[in-house]
Amino acid sequence: MRNAETPFHILALDGGGTRGIYAAQLLANLERAFQVQLKDCFDLRAGTSAGSIIAGAAATGIPMEQIVYLFEKEAPQLFRKKWYRHPLFFSRYSKALLAKVLATHLPELHLSDIATPLMITCSDLISGGGYVFKTGGNRHLSLHSANDDEPIFNVPLREAILASCAAPTFFDPSAIGTALLADGSLWASNPAFVALTEAVSAFGKSLDEIRMLSIGTGHPQNMYAKRRKWGFLTGWGGQKIISYLLTVQSQTSAKMAKLLLKENYLRLNPEIDFWELDGVEQLAHLKSLADRDFERHAAEIETFIRLRQ
Repeated sequence: MRNAETPFHILALDGGGTRGIYAAQLLANLERAFQVQLKDCFDLRAGTSAGSIIAGAAATGIPMEQIVYLFEKEAPQLFRKKWYRHPLFFSRYSKALLAKVLATHLPELHLSDIATPLMITCSDLISGGGYVFKTGGNRHLSLHSANDDEPIFNVPLREAILASCAAPTFFDPSAIGTALLADGSLWASNPAFVALTEAVSAFGKSLDEIRMLSIGTGHPQNMYAKRRKWGFLTGWGGQKIISYLLTVQSQTSAKMAKLLLKENYLRLNPEIDFWELDGVEQLAHLKSLADRDFERHAAEIETFIRLRQ
């Protein structure tokens, strides 16, 4: 690992729906093993969609065990399919129910109340650009695509996360200020490069100073095979294409970050079968993968977090 006198530690958390339990469980293991709070372990946290829930909890001192519980106990109810929510006409799931889940597990804070640097990625459906919410401890607007005079720091944390989780066809988008916001995974499923850009441009850090722990939600294998017909349903698999596009973006961002940071970038992202973003059948398996990967990489992970001396 390249030396730096005062390393700048970043935690980057992918989107991935219910598969986010992998990152939550891995980080819960980190907290238990090293007797730390994630709030104290990183200088910057960035999260997309499910990763924004975890990053928001990490920035506000919520124990990761509570977020594991969120995925394990709340997801089956949240992602229960209803006959009257046909995806051709309505979002598949209730945004109001998701808001209720977030209110149960996350604090009632505005972004301006949080001193810990945090980035939550969204997509602006009106401008067609990326949109990044940032906390009071990170008031740089380098990646904010809407009107820079808009008071985005007074947005409640829960609302920013709700917008980041609004995956197309899964949840309705959120109207905040002049923006209509949806899932940040549309452009930053893996927010590693977003966080890296912020560290360099806003915090003035060099690549040698940065150490990034990047956690995925599983890399599906063999998503597609050769077919004779490539229609939306016959070849692309309907909603399956959303998962595929998120995976492509995530893998590309990881490779670019690795090229720049080299051994200062640690990526944990297990190979999995193709599991839907709203599937709940594999939650226990994902937890076991997280336990396995933490055990394998604990010593390496320890060098990518800031421990109190």
